[in-house]
Amino acid sequence: MNWIARTFSAAALGLATTGALVGGLAAGEAQAAAPELDPRISGTQGLIGYWKVDLEASTYPKAAPLAAIRSFAYSEDGKILVSFATKGADGKLTFGHWAATPDGTPAIEYHVDANSYPYNVVSWKLVGPGRLELVVARNGGSYTCIYQLSEDGETLNYSYGDTNIVYRRWDLMD
Repeated sequence: MNWIARTFSAAALGLATTGALVGGLAAGEAQAAAPELDPRISGTQGLIGYWKVDLEASTYPKAAPLAAIRSFAYSEDGKILVSFATKGADGKLTFGHWAATPDGTPAIEYHVDANSYPYNVVSWKLVGPGRLELVVARNGGSYTCIYQLSEDGETLNYSYGDTNIVYRRWDLMD
């Protein structure tokens, strides 16, 4: 058995074992209803998923990146995990992540440039339908960003200063 087959066999075993331990459903048994949404993240459901930058629709005061993606996922204690990666105009890949509740509570952002050390302090809060205000602080300074989700949930604008980054919902297929 080659390494690819071994890898997929191990993954399938892991999924089957996890399913048995977590789900434990016999054939024909009904699955329990999904848990209610944590009220701390109410109003943010449209963000969850993957987003890819639309470079032609975005505006940058300096050189635009070659590519950028962003993802949002539910995390522990009412937090949303935000992950991002950008391939800059110079070809450098940067990435990082943070997890925060959308109620203004500060959280730590980690970035590849800082290794395992905190890079920024971030806080965000829902300020309107599909609109979140993000405050990013570092070294005694701060700036405010706005996430604005379109009504149809397919476009996400991320803006700060003269920068407006337009993301489109992404299914990982291109």
